[in-house]
Amino acid sequence: MGLWDSVTGFFEDLGDFFSGKSFFEMSGYVWNDLMDLGSKVLVKNPTRGVYKETWTQVSDIYTTLNTVAVTLMVLFFVYSFCRESVDLHTDMTMDRTIKLFIRLIIVTNVMSLALTWMPKFMKWARVLTKAILGEAKFGFYFDGAEIYDAVTEASGWGALVAFLTSFLFFLFTCVCGFMVVFTILNRIIKIYMIAPFAGVALSTLAAGGQTAQVGYSYIKTFFGYVLSALLIAVVIVISTTFIDTISLDSESAIITLLGYCIKMGAISSAVKSSDAVMQKAFGL
Repeated sequence: MGLWDSVTGFFEDLGDFFSGKSFFEMSGYVWNDLMDLGSKVLVKNPTRGVYKETWTQVSDIYTTLNTVAVTLMVLFFVYSFCRESVDLHTDMTMDRTIKLFIRLIIVTNVMSLALTWMPKFMKWARVLTKAILGEAKFGFYFDGAEIYDAVTEASGWGALVAFLTSFLFFLFTCVCGFMVVFTILNRIIKIYMIAPFAGVALSTLAAGGQTAQVGYSYIKTFFGYVLSALLIAVVIVISTTFIDTISLDSESAIITLLGYCIKMGAISSAVKSSDAVMQKAFGL
């Protein structure tokens, strides 16, 4: 009897798996795990811990490019001085000359301290992100058996449609969840991409005028990437309650699942567009 029970139990479990009930139930667990993973990655320090070696490589590239940046800064300063000197509409007074040299001193210090201050700005962003996340709990759960029965009853194809529906729903949940985690990791990569070029971009500030817009644009882009973590944290916190605004209706289970898919897609899309939203909202 023990062996027979084991065999029948195995086939019953196998039948439940291919019926689609397991896929429906796993969807909630996978989504919650991915949201939890995303929130943990979001508050990681990109300059320490497991990322320490990567940040060291970024620092080495920054140091190498700084030789070019210093040369560019001198050239931009000379360009600024010559531009002011030949301007027929203004006089090259002592005050204007002092302002040029003060700007040069400021730019020199900003360039030399850029990579030192970047981790501090990222730390401030992490502290605010942790405050937003708080003790976030992800509770996207629902009764897979109930949905399976509802889909089976609503379709003339019965179990076959229920299995295909559950598999597609599970696959869509995984894709949306991975998109959230991918976007969070991509944000860190973007910071690594622009950090080594801080000196090159900031050297344009020595020129003033329109040329300095390159440096200002770099600063705004950096803060946009860093502070986008706050927007992502907001989306992750509200994700569970946002999805749960749709209640299960056994008479239209397929439509209900489509509603879940739309909302999960909206959440992953919102996380992906966090950079653009930050730029529009704060002009970064």
